[in-house]
Amino acid sequence: MEWISEPERKTPVVAEVDVLVCGGGIAGVAAAVCAARQGVDVMLLEKYGFLGGLVTTSLVITTTPLNNGINLEFERRLKEKSVYAPCRYSDEITKPLHLHAIDPEILKYELVNMLRESGVDILLHTYIVSTIKEDNRLNGIIMENKAGRQAVWARMVVDATGDADVAALAGAPFRLVKKPMTMMFNMVGVDVARAMNAMGNWGGIRKLVKEGIERKELEFDLGIYPEFGAPGVYAEQLVYKDEVNVWSGNLMGMNGVDPRDLTQAEITTREHAMRMAIFLKNKVPGFENARIEYTSTQVGVRATRQIIGEASPTMDEVKNIRFEDTVAKPYARNEMRLPYGSILPQNVENLLAAGRCISADEEAMGQLRLIPVCSATGQAAGTAAALSLKKGVAPRELDVLSLQEVLMEQGMELGLGVKM
Repeated sequence: MEWISEPERKTPVVAEVDVLVCGGGIAGVAAAVCAARQGVDVMLLEKYGFLGGLVTTSLVITTTPLNNGINLEFERRLKEKSVYAPCRYSDEITKPLHLHAIDPEILKYELVNMLRESGVDILLHTYIVSTIKEDNRLNGIIMENKAGRQAVWARMVVDATGDADVAALAGAPFRLVKKPMTMMFNMVGVDVARAMNAMGNWGGIRKLVKEGIERKELEFDLGIYPEFGAPGVYAEQLVYKDEVNVWSGNLMGMNGVDPRDLTQAEITTREHAMRMAIFLKNKVPGFENARIEYTSTQVGVRATRQIIGEASPTMDEVKNIRFEDTVAKPYARNEMRLPYGSILPQNVENLLAAGRCISADEEAMGQLRLIPVCSATGQAAGTAAALSLKKGVAPRELDVLSLQEVLMEQGMELGLGVKM
């Protein structure tokens, strides 16, 4: 590889904050709001011109229940706007799962409102490119945007980038995970009753797609990707009666933090989406007059970097152990719990993680990347960052009991106890 040497330069410091949250997805917003409500100065950075993460960029707009902790506030705000609608997905493989559909445009608006009401300073269109460290202590970040290269001093940092960008740049250990990528899209003008009559349930699309491929009516082999798992296709009725959210299948074997792989994934999955829409219009009753309303802003990446934290529980442990240091319980009526160690990166001080880059067994991340889990870990990380500052200790030294007490005061039912 050829290298160049850049000239030495001075980078202006444009802000100094108590807590800096990197990433404006559901986890980042939860972290920023909960930290600010503890009375500390908070800034949030986001690379897009809007908030919401994969919910709004990748149209992951159906969610398991939002019924614990700050999720209750998300639910209330969406219900007040009549954009939190119960839906139901089932097929011959999966047991019925209660889901709710949300409107991504209203969510973008409400997330900004939550941050502004809490006094969070928001900076959009900004990329994190480096960190400021002294020994193993993180003191801030270097960012780039239309104003050039700038620095922010921060006493605490929450990495809610989804890809553990800050942790990786700071030298924290991580594992790289490759999971399927999917381009989601919404179709409008769907006669849902006729479609259901033809398919039996939304999962019936999988069977139709498989048959279409076998009959050469639907061809996905573009010769530019490792593997496309077409049977992963399914759909979901959304908030509005004639609108359907379609998952166009799974692109396998790609690295979500490699720009070449990401570029290939964007091009390939968008081609999949267009072919899928044409197939549905031609082959499924009820879709004759449907059209693509929009495709996702970016391909849906399920997993990339995961921090290696002080704890890395398996899914069995998440479901069955009442950790003494439980700080995140995503659902009120579900026993899933996460320990404090899952949001504490190793080897770097003043840094916490939230969202799908937390520390857990790789196989557990299939369920731990869901919206309620991301917001619950965001709530825990933001609150822990603020409490650490107020008590004058590093997050690793924070008394977890005091954190648990504040989280419960915020409305998160933790279900504390010993091993079940």
